[in-house]
Amino acid sequence: MALFDPKWIKPMALAMSLPSTALIVAWGLWEMVGAGLITQGWAIFLFLAVIGNILVSMVIFALKKK
Repeated sequence: MALFDPKWIKPMALAMSLPSTALIVAWGLWEMVGAGLITQGWAIFLFLAVIGNILVSMVIFALKKK
């Protein structure tokens, strides 16, 4: 007997990687803003785009496997 349903592997993997991805992206963007490569507004936009992409992907994978 499996501990989890195999159809939920992709959404579960994305959900588990979300916190570490958010921290690494935030740190990288912080460094880029500090170095003057991008503005704070672009950093916020990129951060929200990355997190939003992961969340949308989780929903799409979940709905496809329903």
